[in-house]
Amino acid sequence: MTTDEGHDAFESQIQDAPRNVEARAAQEAKWAGTYDDRQHWSLREAYIIHRDRLQTAQQDFFRVQTLVRGHLSSQSPLRDLDFSILERIADFAFLQGQAVRFIADWQQTSLDKHANIRFVARKRPMLHFEADAGDWDCVEVDARDSRVVCHDGRMHRTGRRLEMIHKNFVLDTVYGSKVSDETFYQEAVRPLVQRALAGTEATVICYGQTGTGKTHTFNACWQRVGADLVGRTISVTFFEIHGKKCYDLLQQRKEVALRADASEQVHVRGALTATVTPAVSSDLEAILEDALRLRKAEATERNPVSSRSHAVCVLDIEGHGTIRFVDLAGSERNYETHHMSAKQHRDFAEINMSLMALKECFRAHAQLIRQRPGRPPYRASRLTQVLRSCFTDPSHQTIILAMVSPTATDLLHSTNSLLQVTQMSKALTQLRSECTVDVPLLSFKAESPIWEWTTEEVDKWIKTVDNGRFKYLVLPPKITGAMLLKLSSQGLADLFDMSLREARVDNEGQAWNTTASSAAGVARVGRLLFNAVRREAMQWENGSAMLREAKNREAMDRQRAEEGHDLPPASERHCDFFFWGNTSADPQRLQDDMQAMD
Repeated sequence: MTTDEGHDAFESQIQDAPRNVEARAAQEAKWAGTYDDRQHWSLREAYIIHRDRLQTAQQDFFRVQTLVRGHLSSQSPLRDLDFSILERIADFAFLQGQAVRFIADWQQTSLDKHANIRFVARKRPMLHFEADAGDWDCVEVDARDSRVVCHDGRMHRTGRRLEMIHKNFVLDTVYGSKVSDETFYQEAVRPLVQRALAGTEATVICYGQTGTGKTHTFNACWQRVGADLVGRTISVTFFEIHGKKCYDLLQQRKEVALRADASEQVHVRGALTATVTPAVSSDLEAILEDALRLRKAEATERNPVSSRSHAVCVLDIEGHGTIRFVDLAGSERNYETHHMSAKQHRDFAEINMSLMALKECFRAHAQLIRQRPGRPPYRASRLTQVLRSCFTDPSHQTIILAMVSPTATDLLHSTNSLLQVTQMSKALTQLRSECTVDVPLLSFKAESPIWEWTTEEVDKWIKTVDNGRFKYLVLPPKITGAMLLKLSSQGLADLFDMSLREARVDNEGQAWNTTASSAAGVARVGRLLFNAVRREAMQWENGSAMLREAKNREAMDRQRAEEGHDLPPASERHCDFFFWGNTSADPQRLQDDMQAMD
């Protein structure tokens, strides 16, 4: 009995009994649904509602990068600054002090490259309709350091603040959106074609969601491969691996079988092999056109077989070697808006198992290259069986390409593609890093001077001024801009040395309790907030005059309060906070007022 026959027999043994078929169908229908991870509420709210805040945080990160690079440059005056000072500058100006060490650690990374395996990333350009929809580029590519940094902004799970997660990936080579197809082919793919012409085997493995340019890249490569192979006889095989089954794309997705010979070399039994001797570069693409159209049409129609399968195109050059192009199933866009059934969940489990096996095979292969013990588990999936020579042939050349989209909408999938590819190398996994910074949730633009602000406007301003530095301060009830303006730095320190406590009984009202913060810390908060209030006032006409008037008014109010005049009514007094200076000059009046407060 063959392996497939044994598998079919096993499947027949575990089928539901007739009495359970209806219950199984009901459960499948219950699990089915429309899912779109990119439209998850926290991401949608962050991308649409708080777009400006996230873009500002990303630009601030670029400014912090400039500071750190200046500090690390021997020719820059920033070289003499202590790192802790640089962190305070970045925190004060951009609220991204944590990013300083995060960026500085990049300079200490050294990559031990594989001899026969290259891990590459390519970023596609922004498309016009994406820009028109308000999307933006949040993937940074540094070709010099072979680095990709993804800026993942989202709403925190509490729903009360935003956060920006800067994710750092290091690969062997990265290509930005401005790199042409010709440059990419000449630098990344053509060396593998030359190795195949020299008689060895080579493989290009591509991973990424639909829409990141995989088809565009493959088509550009095949056109140029056809040009390099003009006049040579090529045998073409094109098939898909879906779970434990295989389909021939050159025969309208006819099911074929994978068989291994005595040397464990896997062959596609029943697959059509098309032979072509290209006279021009387009002849090879013409052979693949039907298969490419079939796969493209199925993906557009959200066909579960195409979107959840690995496609393998094998070009066997007569008298020379072989080059393979592999399109891995993975973070596909089309399944997100498709009805998910339990069977489809199992299909995803099969994909994850094959990708996990592929990762372990490449890691074990890297161990063998370094002459360390290791055994690639290529029998774990059909995909790794087909790609067995990538892990067992020392002369085999392999490129693993991660295709990424630049947009914030697709960032979830771009980071997943980079994560999956870097996981195939232990060295690249160790070089991954990330840094999370808080982003102010609100943005406030004053339409009137501070002395005309309402309580609501003061509340918004206090949460956003100086990049949200005072967002955790609790304001007293009904405080307006005019009231805030007339307080000195000490008055503001006194004001925020309190925390509002809700009433313990119905007739008590609210009370102010002294916090445990130190006097020095409170005074510093008062000075910082006083400076912020002054800066805001000075932006408006007559701001200087209003500051002088507010200062004189506060001095007069303090003097009258010390003398016991103009005290608030007893019903509005919360505590001794309203008594400034020495009131012991009239003990009887103080005692009467305290009794009135009680």
